[in-house]
Amino acid sequence: MGWFSAEAERAKSEYDRILRRNIDNMAKDIVNANAKIHVLADETLGGIKREYVEVDRKAEVGEKIVIVNADVQCEEPYHNGYRFEVESLLGCSRGIQTACHRDIFDFEYHVLEPTDIVHIDGGRYELTDRKAEVGEKIIHLYEGESSGIAREVRKTDDEGVEVDPYEDEEGVWIGLDHGYYRVLVPVEAAEDELKPADPIDVIASLAQEVASLKRTVDRHRDEIDTLYKDKRTLGEELARLKEPTKTAECAPTDAPLVFIQRKIGDAFDVYQDGKKLRGVRHIRIDAAEGEFTTHDIEFVSGATEEERP
Repeated sequence: MGWFSAEAERAKSEYDRILRRNIDNMAKDIVNANAKIHVLADETLGGIKREYVEVDRKAEVGEKIVIVNADVQCEEPYHNGYRFEVESLLGCSRGIQTACHRDIFDFEYHVLEPTDIVHIDGGRYELTDRKAEVGEKIIHLYEGESSGIAREVRKTDDEGVEVDPYEDEEGVWIGLDHGYYRVLVPVEAAEDELKPADPIDVIASLAQEVASLKRTVDRHRDEIDTLYKDKRTLGEELARLKEPTKTAECAPTDAPLVFIQRKIGDAFDVYQDGKKLRGVRHIRIDAAEGEFTTHDIEFVSGATEEERP
């Protein structure tokens, strides 16, 4: 019983975990699919274009924002779609001040969060932190900053990669250690470009997923119940076979009697259905009338000379 209870609890826990995971993933899909993409130059990457997504949260100093609900309170106007960089935070947690000294309330903007997707020479690439392979393109990255120049890997070993010679303020280089670059992995626009999603379709898909998970859990519960019933039935059958009831022991039987007369003496044994009958001291044999006479035969079954009458 304890094993089945543990299995049922494990199945319920697994169901809850899968349900939470799918709800979280679908919620992220809704946010990402409906997020508006902004392609802006990233000075930390040498000015190459980088994709940003709008996020509805309070901004931090140094982050970029976009106006989505303009409520101008200053002399310098701005409109929805304007982008600014946060210079400082206003008191009482009510908004931010831009680098151009505009005061903007928190409800007026969305934060522009950088993604790992960059645009180089007309292509979209994902900045990936792993060891590069020969033929792949990489960009140098140190303390979060880069020149943004893509270089092709000519050779690689356990220490790093070798690329075409390049020069910076410290000299001429032909290689980079692992960890000081990012691999440019091409992104297929048709597959990875974020597209708007209909919330109704997403909710319907979520409902179908939940229903499918519920059916799976119900099926597991039915299987556990069946196994428990089978276990109980087998236990009862095993107990019945090990401990026959008194009724079965005392039930009359039509099995014939078998008499075994010992060669020496007049002691004999009586068996029925393979079991020895004890305490039999007298046997009467009645012959059919007209064929044989009736005989009374007196025996002492299994008795010693001292026990015989």
